[in-house]
Amino acid sequence: VDIQKILADRARDLARSGETESDLKDVLRLLSFSMGEERFGLDLHYIQEIQPLKREMWSPVPCTPGFIVGAVNLRGRIYSIMDIAAYLEISVEVNMEKAHVLLIRGETVPERTLMEFCILAEDRPKLEQIQPAMVQPASGTLSAKGQEFVRGVTSDMLMILDMEKLISHPGIIVKEDTV
Repeated sequence: VDIQKILADRARDLARSGETESDLKDVLRLLSFSMGEERFGLDLHYIQEIQPLKREMWSPVPCTPGFIVGAVNLRGRIYSIMDIAAYLEISVEVNMEKAHVLLIRGETVPERTLMEFCILAEDRPKLEQIQPAMVQPASGTLSAKGQEFVRGVTSDMLMILDMEKLISHPGIIVKEDTV
């Protein structure tokens, strides 16, 4: 599954619903995915590619933090795979048999350094459009780390990630002297 399929699905959904681009100006366009019982959403702007995580595509990497699942080869380039639930200190059981990886690309703030890595998704991600008014502040049930990287939560418990903060956070960089 790639971004072109998601965009084609979005176009088809828009054509059916009769919504115009002006109706969607203030809508959050998110890609949602599950990790165990938890659901996460992230801004479509940061997604470069979505791929099923086939066993032959990835390998675990020893001596890395617990939130690094391993490394994956996508089109001849190697990317780390981040378990966002583990990074946010949320304990989940993940079924790797149906897992996907989301290739994330964005610039750090304020350095504007390009960051590329993959986020693990337990299932096939879905496109969602959320009205900003539907997003409530992250609840006190999240860890402090979770509250730092979650912009808000919808009524159906979709945690919307703050990708700018996540990409810019030095804690996602694996350095040899810190493991």
